[in-house]
Amino acid sequence: MKCFLALLFLLASTVYADTITHQGADFFVYRLDPKKEKLELYLGEKKGKPNTFPQLQERLTKQGKKLKFAMNSGIFEGTFLPTGLHIAEGKTVTKLNLDDFKKEREGQFTPNFFLKPNGVFFLRKDGTAGVLESGKYATSGEKPVLATQSGPLLVENGTIHPVLEASSTSRRTRNGVGVASDGTIILVCSDWSGRDTGESNLYHFAELFRDKLDCKNALYLDGDISYVYIEGETPPIRESNWFAGILAITEPVEEPAP
Repeated sequence: MKCFLALLFLLASTVYADTITHQGADFFVYRLDPKKEKLELYLGEKKGKPNTFPQLQERLTKQGKKLKFAMNSGIFEGTFLPTGLHIAEGKTVTKLNLDDFKKEREGQFTPNFFLKPNGVFFLRKDGTAGVLESGKYATSGEKPVLATQSGPLLVENGTIHPVLEASSTSRRTRNGVGVASDGTIILVCSDWSGRDTGESNLYHFAELFRDKLDCKNALYLDGDISYVYIEGETPPIRESNWFAGILAITEPVEEPAP
């Protein structure tokens, strides 16, 4: 009987995560079934202040919860507020950003957020998710409970972003999100444990979602500072980078047996 209960516990606490290698880079992949798990989005406790994994865990501990999964969400400003749309628990914190980047000098680098098309990852009340180009999202009538905007839109309807090049030498740690054909939410982050094995260019990152993870639509979230925590897969939570939004899956803290 004890063995049976132990097996049930292991099955109940299964983490749908693995690692995958693509074009010489290693990635953590978390497959979220929205029918079984709830994805949430958190900003820092104080507006305009950085948000870290340990800080979030401390807040959750007071609520009797712990992190099962955590990953930074969309690109943000130096004020630690999202550059684009941020919706948490159905409330809009920052609005959809449809601006174009205005270059002040010739040859100026266009920030990733403004590499059009960019897009929005969103979660509906019924648990289904989507990724839409920002302009299409604006006219979609969607009223999600969770949303994060970023850019570039890595894959749209099976086509990789036109600006991205397979030959690019810009290799960094990256993270992003896509929706598979069966509705599974695919959350991906470079393996940050080793720079030599965790860095990828944007084209190959997009290719990973499309060709290996069955995502016809996928969104780049951020890079270089990307970080993920997966219970049982990555080391215990340590002092993470500073973020604005954090995508998280939580679970109740188990009471010790009497």
